[in-house]
Amino acid sequence: MLCDVTTPQDLDDRFRETLAALPAAERRRDPADPVTDDAPLTGAQLLDLFDAQITSRQLDLAGRWLRSFGEGFYTIGSAGHEGNAAVAAALRPTDPALLHYRSGAFYCVRAAQSAATPEATDDAEPPAEAAEPEPAGDAPPTGGFAAYAGAARDVLRGMVASSAEPIAGGRHKVFGRADLAVVPTTSTIASHLPRAVGMGLAVERLRRLDSAGRRTGAGVRVGSGAGAAHAPWPPDAIVVCSFGDASVNHASATAAFNTAGWYDHAGLRIPVLFVCEDNGLGISVRSPEGWVEATLRSRPGIRYLSADGADPVQAYAVAAEAAAWVRRHRRPAVLHLRTVRLMGHAGADAESAYRSPAELAADLDGDPVAATARLLVDAGVATGEELLARYDETGWQVRRIAEEVLGEPKLGSAADVVSALAPRRPVRV
Repeated sequence: MLCDVTTPQDLDDRFRETLAALPAAERRRDPADPVTDDAPLTGAQLLDLFDAQITSRQLDLAGRWLRSFGEGFYTIGSAGHEGNAAVAAALRPTDPALLHYRSGAFYCVRAAQSAATPEATDDAEPPAEAAEPEPAGDAPPTGGFAAYAGAARDVLRGMVASSAEPIAGGRHKVFGRADLAVVPTTSTIASHLPRAVGMGLAVERLRRLDSAGRRTGAGVRVGSGAGAAHAPWPPDAIVVCSFGDASVNHASATAAFNTAGWYDHAGLRIPVLFVCEDNGLGISVRSPEGWVEATLRSRPGIRYLSADGADPVQAYAVAAEAAAWVRRHRRPAVLHLRTVRLMGHAGADAESAYRSPAELAADLDGDPVAATARLLVDAGVATGEELLARYDETGWQVRRIAEEVLGEPKLGSAADVVSALAPRRPVRV
């Protein structure tokens, strides 16, 4: 069991033990009712978030399994950060998202939201400008793993370098897909924060264009006539950008925060929600206690909110508040989401070199997926045995898909790799 590092087996065993030990509630709660008396989530919605979280967790375990026999090429996982599922649920599937590499649960929820949202048409009635925005996005549909199977396949394709992966085509494992409004980001630390600010400027500029040349529906039509261009976002879209706590120290992050705050101070508008997922570590370097909060709070022109990623109800409520505020005021905000990191930075990470067994055990105690399970059981929405059955079924389905994508084509030559980089001049490439 746990000694110098949290292994996949440790994490799986501990989660099973936790679920098996949960006492059943005295009475069952109707899943259509709030999970607690004053909660903004129903039992059914929280159960959906749990399914997204366990899908992400099983994807992490599958990544380590694939790597164990040389068929998986990416082991940075999302374990400990699954609280970001609640953030995704508080947003709309048409809000462009730039996600960092621990966003498995967020990506699962976004895929389910998009699948459940009917496509808008150019003939749809535009929303009233003065209408109060909804505080949250569409909750993921009920239905267990089926709602997240597509997202799982995308992620697994990235892990095995399948050329059928939807955004990088086997070149790198990233979270990205055009029809989900998930904009791919590189692994370069904080490089996507300035891009998020630029996208926020673009979204707001499109919104402010003369309405005579614009129609709303699936997006905004700019200009008129046969050559009219389309923006993929509705006029009230906001941009969400997630990153880790150590990224706040990077020059790219400083530039992004400064630009957003400068524009806000100048009376201009940038509808960006920054989400800092703070597990207290930048690979092997600790963030000093209180530093991240002090840094984020001190940014002029950016509203600060915080939540605990191990409390899905609070995380959802605060994320919904943040998203609604950004959407209404078209101004930047940052959500400081406290998380833990489980199974190390990546598969090759030797945590014993910089973390004590006590620290690792404390993070296990803060497992956000176990916290969601406790809440569901305490509320009488499900029993520990029922949740364990969902977890096992999800694990079986993820392994099944992993075995399927193993047989998909890979990029076989240098020409295959670079062909997409300059498709209009393939001979030059």
